[in-house]
Amino acid sequence: MKKQISFLLTLLSVAVVFAQDDPQAFTRKILIEQFTTAQCGYCPAGAERLATATDGQTNVVWLRYHAGFGTDALTNDIAETMTCFYGGSTFAPAMMVDRTHFDVSRPGPVMSVGSVSDIRRYLSDAKSVKTYCKVQTPEVKYNPDTRALECTVNVRFSDEVYGPDTRLQVLLIEDSIFMRQADNYAQAIVDYWHYGVVRDALTPLWGVPLTVVDGSFAQTFSYTLPADYVYQNCKVAVIVYNYDADNINNRQVLNSAISGYLKNAVGIGEVSEGVQMRLFPNPATGIVVLESDAAVRQVSVVDATGRTHFSLPVDGEQHVCLDLSQLSAGLYLVRMQTSQGIATRQLILR
Repeated sequence: MKKQISFLLTLLSVAVVFAQDDPQAFTRKILIEQFTTAQCGYCPAGAERLATATDGQTNVVWLRYHAGFGTDALTNDIAETMTCFYGGSTFAPAMMVDRTHFDVSRPGPVMSVGSVSDIRRYLSDAKSVKTYCKVQTPEVKYNPDTRALECTVNVRFSDEVYGPDTRLQVLLIEDSIFMRQADNYAQAIVDYWHYGVVRDALTPLWGVPLTVVDGSFAQTFSYTLPADYVYQNCKVAVIVYNYDADNINNRQVLNSAISGYLKNAVGIGEVSEGVQMRLFPNPATGIVVLESDAAVRQVSVVDATGRTHFSLPVDGEQHVCLDLSQLSAGLYLVRMQTSQGIATRQLILR
């Protein structure tokens, strides 16, 4: 009996040692960084495959850089600099998953946007990599009068699983930017709403080193939103990653997070949305009714990738009836342009 007790105590001590060797792991939010431009005729189809592969997943942060195949009106210095991850010639549609070199046939972490099954496999591989870094959803405050944005970032590490090369990037993201888009499948230039566009950085491009105290890091960043950015469509993305200036294949993302829209960060009494929009039924199977307190000028319906499936000019009515029975089941965004501004609502079609 004593020998059995001794054996069990030995097993317990070994288990404690292994537990100490493996610090607490956190839930990973997988970072997808897509390279796309309005000139890229295969990018709408690539976005559709990414949307299908990530459908229903809440652990994904999806950003877009407008570079890789020429340039367009949304190309900026950040997008062009990030093409260094190709490690050579560029192309689109392309993507990175956690800036990790999954496709060894490529010189860098950037790879083609393959089939839905390929994308899901990369996401599964990324999810299986343990992370000892937790990035909380960034806390944002926004004043629409001064266009001043404050973003507070909180990061936690298990034990001291970080080093001098661990850096933090804070990026400004904008959704629902309308721009024409080449589409080789439609063989046309199509109306397109672009989402997840990386517009600017609240930190230097390659981020800032983290000063970690007792396993935690916190810092507030300030930024003034340019006049042509629609704050209601803007979010803030936070990325913690390893920075190696000499090796693009050693810049893996430890974890990431993204805020809600800045319109939700406006204090009570600071701003009025102005445009009232009612949409019913929702979910719907075909006929949808829109009502507004303002004169409606145009209504459009776009899918999760930004492709416009329905657009209707309206001559000032405040009650609009849409027949969407020809659209496939899924999640859509209904945008209504009125005399008082733009309102958007999500719509589920069954």
